[in-house]
Amino acid sequence: MQGARDSCKCHLPDGSCVDICTEEGANAFLQSGSSDEFQTFSGNVETLSQIRSKRRLNAGDKQTMIMLGFTIDSLAQYADNRVFRQCVPESEIRAWLNYTIEEIQKLSTNRNWISTGNLQQHDAFVLNPCISMMMHAVPTVMVFESDFFQVLAEFVRARKADGRALPSTDICETITLIVSNAYMSTQMAFDNKWTTEKTLKKLEATGVLVEFIRCATVPQPGEQHARGFFRMLDEMQTCTPFLSKKFQKGEPCGDIVHAILEGKDGSRTKRPSLINKLMTIVKFVDSMNTHPDTDAGGLNIKMCRNCNKSDRSEAFQKSLMQCARCQSAYYCSKECQRTDWPKHKKTCAPSTKSQQKIFQAMEKTVMTFCQNQYVHIMFHMVEACAEYGVTKNEMLLALNFKANAEGIVPAMQDPPEMKIAPVKDYIEGTRPAEPDWFFKNEDNKSYEKNIKNCIKAIKDQQSRRLPKHVLCLVNYAGGTSCFKVQLMEPVHRNEMYSDEAFQAFAAYINDDDVGPLSRIFGPAHLRTVKQQLGIHYGIGEPDEDLVMQTRQILNNYLGRDAY
Repeated sequence: MQGARDSCKCHLPDGSCVDICTEEGANAFLQSGSSDEFQTFSGNVETLSQIRSKRRLNAGDKQTMIMLGFTIDSLAQYADNRVFRQCVPESEIRAWLNYTIEEIQKLSTNRNWISTGNLQQHDAFVLNPCISMMMHAVPTVMVFESDFFQVLAEFVRARKADGRALPSTDICETITLIVSNAYMSTQMAFDNKWTTEKTLKKLEATGVLVEFIRCATVPQPGEQHARGFFRMLDEMQTCTPFLSKKFQKGEPCGDIVHAILEGKDGSRTKRPSLINKLMTIVKFVDSMNTHPDTDAGGLNIKMCRNCNKSDRSEAFQKSLMQCARCQSAYYCSKECQRTDWPKHKKTCAPSTKSQQKIFQAMEKTVMTFCQNQYVHIMFHMVEACAEYGVTKNEMLLALNFKANAEGIVPAMQDPPEMKIAPVKDYIEGTRPAEPDWFFKNEDNKSYEKNIKNCIKAIKDQQSRRLPKHVLCLVNYAGGTSCFKVQLMEPVHRNEMYSDEAFQAFAAYINDDDVGPLSRIFGPAHLRTVKQQLGIHYGIGEPDEDLVMQTRQILNNYLGRDAY
């Protein structure tokens, strides 16, 4: 056997020679005998164990270990998935995995590793084959069934014993690729694919997800191998139920993300692509929390889809019947359900439990957005109605909660990106109000899919809309949905998106008349509304408290009266 970094020549039983650093060569090597005869992994592991049992390793020992590890790595990396599965027995994979776990445990106590975060090349080839092995279903299943990820997490944490220290750049890349490749295999290579949530739960439970995030903060030259890594992060953002639970403060993943964003952990040299994605995750998690100044009842309080009957009482909420197919429509009676079916069947579609969780989490996100961005929405609604010459009840608010390639979510920017236009401009004629994420004139397949999914939903929700609702078309990782949002002011119990509230905003914005707003909001909420309109849009008189705070800051800074 002759080897180099990009070539590894091996002799087959018939005397021919193949390069296992090619797909053709790796496949030929694996297929050169029956699966019962394949013992390359166990043979290599046995030799590796014998060498490692020596008190001191010489240069020849280390080179032999590199080549044995490189052989395992090359066969896993270059062989076709089907050939690998057919020709490599589980017993051989088990032999490799047991050896790998044992050696990673030993490396965790290695003084050189703890102090430098680096491994000698022969030790690095304990980890390197893991990247390639995680590209295959059977090794990935075995890894999840073993304590491999717990051991890998402890290995990285051993380096952290030195404050916030991280592994070297190469080892960080190796760790992130091992985890992301395992994730990708659960989504693509398994016969019964796992859901994103199931995979993330398993990774989080082992502690390796925290270390994956820490290692991911280290910038990598070129990032040519990062496609699966970034896909994992993007798909993590689609799993909002998991994020809301495991990425809040007080949870290991939540704490490490906040520590990284605050500069207390992770690489001191920032990786902008990752930081953007982590900031998006934090914003999503924050959006799951109800704003304290308003009544979180708009989407969570269910109503009859047919007659719009709604009651906040627990008895009424429990009495509503749920559509068994889509599980997102509710009715106060069987008669209402029968009456509504001709309309509802146009948009009714079965959904999995995972899809339901994502949809429900998005509902909560939209509700929180409409609470936290209430003043922005109402200001732009007043502007848009004046521009188009239509009423609030003829308008639609379009929001994009799907992260772009840089990990930025438009609806979560400050100020948020939103589009308000007449409903008819989404469903009639050339549909001039279509948002950018419809991909008109860019991707015809995606465009037709968006049209098919959205138009029926918009028409359906608009036909059942009440004056107290704001209609939202939302693009998110789980698809596109149309929501009717309703909010109630907590003091006077007035509807915050009613025609009266809209007219009150218009009176203050256009005529500086605060009287109508004071009849909608309690004193504390009214003050917040006025402050935000003043700060963001220069409307109304300056807030006296803010003026005093500014004066005090200037006085402290200048050491004398600033006025």
